[in-house]
Amino acid sequence: MVTRTVRLKNFRTDEYPGSGLLVQVLAEDHVGTYILPFPCERINGEWRNATTREAVQANILGWREVQTRSRDGTSSAQHPTKA
Repeated sequence: MVTRTVRLKNFRTDEYPGSGLLVQVLAEDHVGTYILPFPCERINGEWRNATTREAVQANILGWREVQTRSRDGTSSAQHPTKA
């Protein structure tokens, strides 16, 4: 089983993501840590589900950029698009 410390090493904990950046978040509850199964965004000082825009009701420990997989199996970080 992966420890909390090991999981935290893969996430940013020292700052919030930039505006418009979709991220994966590491959450924690009384059972342990887990990655939410949907992309999140930090909007007006709170974490929100990037798809539904609902506020995330969890203790967020850290974040990392959403990793997308290409058809050839390689991964890259998703960057926000400029309107």
